[in-house]
Amino acid sequence: MKTAIPSYPSLLIWLAGLLLLCPACVVQRLDQTPYTQTAYYKETIAQLPMPAPAATGDTLQVGWAKVNITPPVGTPLAGYGKRRGMRYGQVHDSAWVRTFALSNGNTTAYIVALDMLIAPMSVEKQLAKEYTKLGLRPDQVYLTATHTHSSFGGWQKKLAGRLMAGKYSKTVVQQTVNHILQSMQLAQQRQLPARIGYGQISAAALVKNRLTGTTTNLDSTLRFVKFEQADGRTALLCTFSAHPTILPSMQPVLSRDYPGELVDTLEHEVTFAAFAAGAVGSHQAQHPDESFESTAAVGRQLAQKILQQLSTLPTAYTAVLRTAQVPLQLPTPQWRLGERKRFAPALFYTFFGRYTAFISSMQVGNTILLGVPADYSGEFMPRLAEQARQQGQEVLVTGFNGGYVGYLIPDKHYGLHKYEARAMNFYGPHSGSYVTAVLQQVLTRFSPAARND
Repeated sequence: MKTAIPSYPSLLIWLAGLLLLCPACVVQRLDQTPYTQTAYYKETIAQLPMPAPAATGDTLQVGWAKVNITPPVGTPLAGYGKRRGMRYGQVHDSAWVRTFALSNGNTTAYIVALDMLIAPMSVEKQLAKEYTKLGLRPDQVYLTATHTHSSFGGWQKKLAGRLMAGKYSKTVVQQTVNHILQSMQLAQQRQLPARIGYGQISAAALVKNRLTGTTTNLDSTLRFVKFEQADGRTALLCTFSAHPTILPSMQPVLSRDYPGELVDTLEHEVTFAAFAAGAVGSHQAQHPDESFESTAAVGRQLAQKILQQLSTLPTAYTAVLRTAQVPLQLPTPQWRLGERKRFAPALFYTFFGRYTAFISSMQVGNTILLGVPADYSGEFMPRLAEQARQQGQEVLVTGFNGGYVGYLIPDKHYGLHKYEARAMNFYGPHSGSYVTAVLQQVLTRFSPAARND
């Protein structure tokens, strides 16, 4: 028998009834303790690992591969609670996993980018069971996603997951895992010595801050890494901070949104391209309407910006490849109810479940990749970019690394009556600053000065 997914009004009625019967079971005071004074911050910092030594092996070899991961028509879409598990009846453009395999003889690592809303916790958990068989540690696989809100769901069991991604399907999860493993194997088989280069360019006309409504105080930089194999074949990994939410929320069509058009356009000129969502928290794309014409326009404009720089982008051989994964200790959930109240933690766990969270990190040559389990605000990016610059390095931040802790926004926005600050801010007024402080500590550990200590 099919179980109906409850609507938001039904949930509110249920909560109101529970509140009348047992107020303490539902509502508690918000905790405003500065994160620097908390046990979770101190424990996370105390457990920060130093990345493996930068002892280098041979010249870095890089391979890449993509595998179609699109489930059959009739699978739920993921991205909007209002859909209530809506299933797609048409595929406009297929979903893929795009994987880079990297090795310098001493260290092996993978970058895995999924055309999905997030890299789901259920998928990450299943993958972790396979790593040992492959002789890998979890930190050697860097997961991320494009964050398109028009890809497939069916990958989360808890009520909140069902609202956002439809009815759970063990088959969808296992098939996704199998496709990821296949892409990793193919990418490894295609490794060749490669030169590496980093590029960035302003794309301010294509993004705005939807939380504040401004075109300032945001991350408008389009970043990319170029991999050039010895035989001339070229691949790109690019990131941007605009949410892929151009298409209508109630359209029952599977699509990669603008990232799909971006990589397809790039692949007319290069061998391979992949996209990872950047610091998309509170950022949206600038577009004229909710249409496939708009996704095409945004994707093609971003691609052209990259292609204009590509031929003159300097690249060099390197042997530096390091990875690390940082367990992220979390505060007590603070799912908000009004200005000074929160839902009780037990209620939060009932809806969302309990999941581990971590920061992913990888150094490829002179570029540091930092993966967060969140919609991380681009307003934090100037701070990280400046620190990397002072270290003589570059930094990419990508989201949705196999965990999820909601929206991470600047403390100053916590009082706003907006979706990002209310419904999707799970861990309180200082959670964005906390994770940013951890990212800065991780970045420091990859610095040349830290390697020389």
